[in-house]
Amino acid sequence: MKNILNCIGHELLYPDIIRAENCLLYDSLGNDYLDMESGVWCTSIGHCHPRVVNVISRQAAEIMHTGYCYVNPIVETTAEKVLAITGLENGKTLFLNSGSEAVDLAIRIGKHVTGRKRMLTMSDSFLSSYGSFENKDEWLFWDWLNNKTMSDIPFSEIAAFVFEPGSSSGFVRFPPAELITAIIDAIRSNGGIVICNEITTGMGRTGRWFGYNHYDVLPDIVAIGKGLGNGYPVSCVACSEDIAKRIDYETFHYSQSHQNDPLGARVASEVIDVLETERLITASEKKGEIIKSELNRIKNRYGVINEVRGRGLMIAIDFVRRDGMSVARLVNEKLLEQRIILVRRPNTETFRIDPALTISNKDITRFIKSFENAVSEVFNYITNMKGHKNRI
Repeated sequence: MKNILNCIGHELLYPDIIRAENCLLYDSLGNDYLDMESGVWCTSIGHCHPRVVNVISRQAAEIMHTGYCYVNPIVETTAEKVLAITGLENGKTLFLNSGSEAVDLAIRIGKHVTGRKRMLTMSDSFLSSYGSFENKDEWLFWDWLNNKTMSDIPFSEIAAFVFEPGSSSGFVRFPPAELITAIIDAIRSNGGIVICNEITTGMGRTGRWFGYNHYDVLPDIVAIGKGLGNGYPVSCVACSEDIAKRIDYETFHYSQSHQNDPLGARVASEVIDVLETERLITASEKKGEIIKSELNRIKNRYGVINEVRGRGLMIAIDFVRRDGMSVARLVNEKLLEQRIILVRRPNTETFRIDPALTISNKDITRFIKSFENAVSEVFNYITNMKGHKNRI
C-alpha cells in the first residue's frame, strides 16, 4: 500500500483482507486466516458479531453524533451499565474514541482532584500512544520486577497510582496481589487515588470483567477501551461517586468532537449485553485454561519454550534463543505460512495470544495443531543444524 503511512513497526503482512467473521479473516481469493489477536485485541466478541452489526446499522440510521448542548438517552443507559460492571455505581462516565484518550483523561482528572502532578505506574506499563507520558518530571516508573522495596517512592507527592493489571506492554505479567495491596494502601493513606488502565485487560479478557477484579481493589477511576467497542472506536472513563463530586466543573474542562456520541454508546451497550447473555467471561476463563494446558504440553515436549503464562484469554509465550537464532521469529514464519495471525512482540522472543472470547473449539484445535507443527519444524531444524555443525 504505497499511499499508507506504516508507523506500526513491522510490514503489513496481509494487505488484501476484505471480510471477517468471528475469528476468521478472508482475502479477495477466499483464503481464510485465523486471527489469534482479535484485531488489535479489540474484537472481544468476534469480528462482525451480528448483534453489533445490527445495532450499528439501526443507530446510524437514527443519529450517530451529537453536539455539546444535547445528548441522546442511550448515553445515560450505557453509562449505567458501565458503572454497574465496574462497581462504581452512582459515579459518572464519559465516552470517547480510543484507549489513549481514556487513559489521558483519567490522568487529567486524577491531577485535578488531588492538586498534584506526579503519577506512579509500573515500569513495564503501556499507558497510551500520546507522548505526554514521557514527561520525566511528572512520572515515576517503578521497576517492580527488580525492586522489591517501596521506600524510594515519594507517596506524599503522588496524585495517582495508574495500575495496568496484566498487560505489561504486551508481555502479560501479573504483579503479586500483596504488592498491589501495599502500594494502594500507601497511595490512599497519603491522599492519592487509584486509576486502573483496563484498555487491554478489561471486558472479560482475563476471565473477569476487569483485570483489577483479580485483586482486592475498587479503583477510583477506570479507563476502558478496545473490547468495549468490538472494533468500533469507543472508549470510556468511569469515575467513582466521590471523584465525580470532587471535580470542579468551573475549572476542569475537557471536550473533543465525538465524546458521548450515541453510536459509540449504543455499540458499547450491546457489547456488554452480549458478554452477559452469552456468558462469555466464564467461557474466556475456561478456554484460556484449555489453550494454556495444550501450550504447556508442547513446551514440555520440545525444548524451545521457556514459559507460558496468562489469565483467561490473555496469554503469553516466551521462547528461548538457540545458537544465536530467534526461535520466536522462526515459529512466527511457520505460523504465517499456515495462515495463523499471531505476530511476536517486536524484537523479542514473546508471542501474545488474545483471540476473541467467542473463539470456537474448532478454531482452538486448529491453532494448537498449527502451533505444534510450527514448533516441531523449528525444533527439528535447530537440532539438524546443531548436528551438522558437530559433524563439521
